Amino acid sequence: MEETTPKPTPKGKPNSKKQFGAQHHLQDLIRLADPNRWSLKGRFLYLTGALLILGNLILIGYLHAILDGNIDRSAQGRLALVTKVVTGEVERMQDTLHAQAMAVAEVPSVQEALDKADSIALGTIMVPYINKVRHGLRVSSLDFHFAPRGAEGEGLDPVALRVNNDLGMVTELRTERQEPQVLAAVPLSRGGAHVGSVVVLVSLRDVLARVALPPEYGLAILRPGGGVLSITGNIDENLVLEAASQGTSVVRRDDQHYTFVPLLDMGGTPVANVALSFNAALLGESKWNKINLFSWFFLGGALVLWFVLYANVARIERFFRRLKKIIISSHSNYFGERFESDHVHCLDVLHCHNEECPVYQNPTLVCYLETGSEAISPRWRDTCIFLNKYDSCKCCPVYIMRRGDELTEMRNVVNTMMRLWSDFLSRVGHLLAYVLRSQEQSGQMPSLDEISDRLEEMARLSFFSHDLQGVLSKDEVYAQLGHVFSEKFGLHRLLLYEVHTDGSRVDVVLDRVPDEPLCRQPIIMNSEACRACRTAEDVSSFYNPVLCPHFNCDLEKDVRCCMPVVMGGKVGAVISFVAPKHKREELRKQLPVLRKYLDETAPVISSLRLLRLSKEQALRDPLTRCHNRRFLDEFITKFEPLAERENRITGLLMCDIDYFKQVNDEYGHEAGDAVLKQVVDVIQESIRKTDLLIRYGGEEFLALLQNVEPGTAELVAEKIRDGVEQAKLNLPGGNSIKKTISVGVAEFPKDGQGMYKAIKFADVALYEAKNTGRNKVIRFAPAMWTEQEY
Repeated sequence: MEETTPKPTPKGKPNSKKQFGAQHHLQDLIRLADPNRWSLKGRFLYLTGALLILGNLILIGYLHAILDGNIDRSAQGRLALVTKVVTGEVERMQDTLHAQAMAVAEVPSVQEALDKADSIALGTIMVPYINKVRHGLRVSSLDFHFAPRGAEGEGLDPVALRVNNDLGMVTELRTERQEPQVLAAVPLSRGGAHVGSVVVLVSLRDVLARVALPPEYGLAILRPGGGVLSITGNIDENLVLEAASQGTSVVRRDDQHYTFVPLLDMGGTPVANVALSFNAALLGESKWNKINLFSWFFLGGALVLWFVLYANVARIERFFRRLKKIIISSHSNYFGERFESDHVHCLDVLHCHNEECPVYQNPTLVCYLETGSEAISPRWRDTCIFLNKYDSCKCCPVYIMRRGDELTEMRNVVNTMMRLWSDFLSRVGHLLAYVLRSQEQSGQMPSLDEISDRLEEMARLSFFSHDLQGVLSKDEVYAQLGHVFSEKFGLHRLLLYEVHTDGSRVDVVLDRVPDEPLCRQPIIMNSEACRACRTAEDVSSFYNPVLCPHFNCDLEKDVRCCMPVVMGGKVGAVISFVAPKHKREELRKQLPVLRKYLDETAPVISSLRLLRLSKEQALRDPLTRCHNRRFLDEFITKFEPLAERENRITGLLMCDIDYFKQVNDEYGHEAGDAVLKQVVDVIQESIRKTDLLIRYGGEEFLALLQNVEPGTAELVAEKIRDGVEQAKLNLPGGNSIKKTISVGVAEFPKDGQGMYKAIKFADVALYEAKNTGRNKVIRFAPAMWTEQEY
């Protein structure tokens, strides 16, 4: 049989159904990890089911932990109670032994036998008594030990010997030959003289054997060094030893709970360790019965809830599938898709004869539109005579018949809205076309995409208009306009030039053409050469490439368009741009929107022009065209901190024309004005263009020399004084006169820390010059200022 070699699979394509299945499963996992991609059933059914199961498990775990904790607390409480019983039994036995020892110590015959050290007599007395006490206390290990005064030896009880020495009573636990014992010892006296001591003792095992325990409890006595002495009840010796090795007072092994009670002698040394156990198996069975009962109740309720959710989600799914189909159809301008619904008309229910009612005029309409308290369109609400009868649509029989759950309400609303939406889109399309001056409407209903584009254009235009409200200069307006044209409309190659108010020439204010200018030189020299300026209309090469002879671009590849910005009936600016020829139709559709941007820009630029002109007039003296005091106030607030930061020296020259009043008195005010203008010209010629000349008073002028060397201000002042003295000042009548000027000089910040203070000191120097003869320059000196404060 001939072998066949499998054909290689093209790179990038799955080579088998397994790979396709793996990719499909991977996409399913990605979808499960993204909540935004979950289906309606996934959100409300699968997620709810998973949460119910998880909640059931969490509640079971929580209930298990609570009940288990209750079992632990119950077991600990019971073991604590048994612990009290055990320790109480030991204490009672100690009290009993102490009482027995005291009773024997008071017997005269015992005192006498012990005084004489007659052990035979002592045994004769005590043996019957001991048997009687053992029988009464039910302890076979009870015994009495006696030690005569002064007796010593190995056979004597050490506790008895200690009592003979200390003459005190003893009640304690001890270990004797690895056997824990409970004992009590008291001294014996005869005739006021100590004769010996008696010790009563009993085995701890016999003492604890008297404790009656229920079947679920157990008791074991452990040696201090390890090992079990005795076990009583339900207790495991191996588990007791293992639990005891952990060194804790409370230990749990499955259902067995252990606690350990150490028994100490008077010196604090362990005599024995009593282990108590409790078997909580019955409590555990009760716990699981409660958990099972709760689980079944919860699971049953969860299943009922899940099936109710399933029925409702299935109904909602069917509604959304139908709604999706209706919405998609409406997006394609088809509004005939509807929900299945039986229309109810007020004509049939109310027998309405109101001829003004739209439903009466067109029975295909229904009054039901909204799901709130009003069920008729607000436009026609006043035409329904039954609103006056029923006061509210909720009382209307038509509303009652139409009303259902939320999905039924939505079906009725969607069916009605589809009809209204069709009319609405048609009206909106015509209105937007009218607002944007578009001639594209041909009577057909625009699509949602077209209306969305138009609304977006109007929104951007509104934002642009709002942004223009806060500009301070024309440059900001031009920058924003250029940004919109380049970034929003993709017109990256554009030119914006401003036409002078006299129309003589244009200035390029925005140039985003990297290579050669878009317009040839004649347009820059004379605005009349620009067709857009002359006609105040758009000029484009869409249909006539040679419409303007000054187009400076490759019209074989590009289209060119120039749009004027009309301000107050005149063209104030022109924006020109170039776009690739294949985008000609797209650009032609955008021209109405671009025109709206220019219309929004025109009044702002016009206002800024007027504002600049009025501000310039407000900050200058109308006679001499020098800056005025208002300008000085604004200038100093900005200039002073900058001069201080950069450590600049500013020269301040306060100039005053000598005997100027005589000119007005002798030749008149017109001659005085002429003299002022000519003196200003002399001062302007003596200072730099960067320096400022301010009319400070009637014939007083302040020359502000920016950034000068020390001492330079005095030289400039002398130049001014000499220039005025040499100048021939012409008067209106043809005569000429000569005048002199006095100048006071100060420097900032050398003479004063504040600019106004330095100006004041220059004024002080001026008055010094006038007081000492006039026609001179005086430099301010601190001795000239005699006031205490500035």
